[in-house]
Amino acid sequence: MIHPVYGFGVVEGMITRDQAGQAMDYYNVRLSAGSMLTVPVSRAESLGLRLIVNSLASIVHCLRSPAQPLSDNDRQRVLELKARWQASEPTALAGAVRDLLNRRRTNHLTPSDKKWMTLACERLSTEAALVDSIDEFQASTAIQQEIHRLQTRDLPTPASDPVHPQRGKHR
Repeated sequence: MIHPVYGFGVVEGMITRDQAGQAMDYYNVRLSAGSMLTVPVSRAESLGLRLIVNSLASIVHCLRSPAQPLSDNDRQRVLELKARWQASEPTALAGAVRDLLNRRRTNHLTPSDKKWMTLACERLSTEAALVDSIDEFQASTAIQQEIHRLQTRDLPTPASDPVHPQRGKHR
């Protein structure tokens, strides 16, 4: 499982507690840091708790899918990215990375955007490593290579550079 604030964990069971005379079921989640998190079952999805399902292949597929525009307003964009970080939709995080990469083509990313993307890539790498049973470094490297490939795919090659048509030609 993954919680948007507390990170990765394993559901170790369920408990029932009395809340104002009502029986409420809770997940007991052992977080990767070793601490325990108790999440109300009825609110788990709205709190962003979800199964880890993003394999490396699904992350790459999402990164390659058509981008959605992000707000030009820095504050609004921060809110959009925060909402995607907390979303229970499995592809929300990879989609946000894709959309930031698309934004980078036409606009400079703010330091906040860059930090968010770094943290999102770390989280995606951890999830892919857990799902695919691979080393986290291997997952991170594959994601970074895909990001690099996507960033450079639309750059003109020397032979096709319309501004400098002589570049790339041998004399």
